[in-house]
Amino acid sequence: MIVYIASYPRSGNFWLQNLLGNQFKRLTTDIHHGINDPNILEHRTKINKSYYNIDMHPLDKSESAKYGELSKWMIAYKFPKEEQVHKGILPGCLELLNSAKIRSVLSKDKECYFLKTHFYPHPTYLDGEYVVQIVRNAGACLWSYYNFKRDLMKKFDEDLSKLIHSDFDYGSWSQYHLAWTDAASKLGSRYLMVRYEDLFGKELEFCKKMQSFLDLDLISTELRTFDFYHELRPALTREGKAGGWEKYYSKDQLKLLWNIHGNVMAYFGYQEPNYDLGMNEAHY
Repeated sequence: MIVYIASYPRSGNFWLQNLLGNQFKRLTTDIHHGINDPNILEHRTKINKSYYNIDMHPLDKSESAKYGELSKWMIAYKFPKEEQVHKGILPGCLELLNSAKIRSVLSKDKECYFLKTHFYPHPTYLDGEYVVQIVRNAGACLWSYYNFKRDLMKKFDEDLSKLIHSDFDYGSWSQYHLAWTDAASKLGSRYLMVRYEDLFGKELEFCKKMQSFLDLDLISTELRTFDFYHELRPALTREGKAGGWEKYYSKDQLKLLWNIHGNVMAYFGYQEPNYDLGMNEAHY
C-alpha cells in the first residue's frame, strides 16, 4: 500500500509527517531529497530517533531476497515498545516511483509506504494507492515558500510577485490544486484532505480520521509542540501561523494574488485578502 502525503511546498506537509511519526510511529519518505547522500541511512536514523524515538536498520536477508533490487532502497524500522517491524523507503526514491512495475509491487504490499510529494498527481492510480493532502491559504503558503527559497535554498533573487504567478519547479498554486481536485474525484474514498488552518488545536481529531482512513493503530495521543520542531530545524519550521501574512505583501501583490488564485482560494473556503493590511510598495 502506498500513501502519498501530498502538498504544494510550504503547506504543512512536515506537520502531517510529524503526526504520522509521533502519533502512529510511521515514517514518511521524502522522495525529493537524499539522492546524492551516501550517508542517508545514518542521517535519517539519527533524525527519526530524535524526532519520533523510532529505530531504523537495514532489511534482514530474507526480506532483502524477497524485494530483490528494490531492497537497496528499503529499510526496516520500529518503535521500541512495538513488536511489529515496519518497512520504509529511503529518501530520494523519485526514480523508483516513475516505474509502474515498482509502484505496482509497493501498492500490493501489506505494508503502508508513506511518501511525501510536492508533484502533480499521477494520471491514474492503482487500487493500493491512497492520498492524504494538506492545503494551505495561497497567501500564507507563497509567503512561506518565498522565505524558504531565500533562506534555505539561498535564492536571493527570488521575486514574490513572480512566485504568485508561478513557481519554476511546481507551477502555479491554483493549477496545482485544480489538478489534485480532479485526481481526488477519481480517487474517491482513497483521498483525504485537510486544510492547514483547520489542524490547529484539532490534530488528534484529524489523526482519528487518518486512523479510520488507513486502518492504522493510533499509538500516542501526546502531541509535540511547534517549539520542539522549531528548535531542531528552525529554517524548516519558521512560524507555524495561519494568519498575519497580508502585512508582508504590498497592496498590489494582494490584488494580484486574488486575481490569479481567488477562484481556487474561495473553493477551499479562503476569503479575499484585506488590502488595507498590505504595504504601499513591494520591496521583494
